[in-house]
Amino acid sequence: MNDIKRKPGRPRKVDSIENSPVIEENIMENQDIEVKSAPVTRGIREAAIRAEQIRNRTRDAETDMAIYDKFYIDPRDIPDGWDYNWKRYETLGQKDGSYEVELAQAGWEAVDSARHPNMMPSNYKGPIVREGMILMERPAEISNRAKFLELQEARRVVKEKERALGMAPTGTFERDQRRTQINKEYIPMEIPKG
Repeated sequence: MNDIKRKPGRPRKVDSIENSPVIEENIMENQDIEVKSAPVTRGIREAAIRAEQIRNRTRDAETDMAIYDKFYIDPRDIPDGWDYNWKRYETLGQKDGSYEVELAQAGWEAVDSARHPNMMPSNYKGPIVREGMILMERPAEISNRAKFLELQEARRVVKEKERALGMAPTGTFERDQRRTQINKEYIPMEIPKG
């Protein structure tokens, strides 16, 4: 090594490995240098295979709602002419028999996991259940009729309330219809995060 004093600044140049006398001696003597590597248990190959399986299952990561919503059901998985819906299965570990009867009378039946094996653990037999909710089905015709009746009832209630706002109680002066006009506005509702 050089014992020349250097001024502050750039550090001294270190000899490269090629010029190292230890390496040169080993090369000259033709000694084998043994490099030990750690044993590979679950290797990179297995990780790549598992990653490919997960990618294939999630179809398109940017548009697959199953990543963001655990109750999302791809519409392509629902058979034509049927309607799927999540219904309450348990509340605090307790089943509600009267609610189950009400669902059955409305035409709802549990969806068996054999029809959608990717939605439940392997070797599971029975209905599809997630976090106290059960996946149920009924003919789409019945669901459309029920939605129509619910909308009809909601509109009837609103009209009745609008009419009541314009009426004055008996024995009082009549209301000015111009002042009791109701303005309707439809705006998106914010969904709280939680």
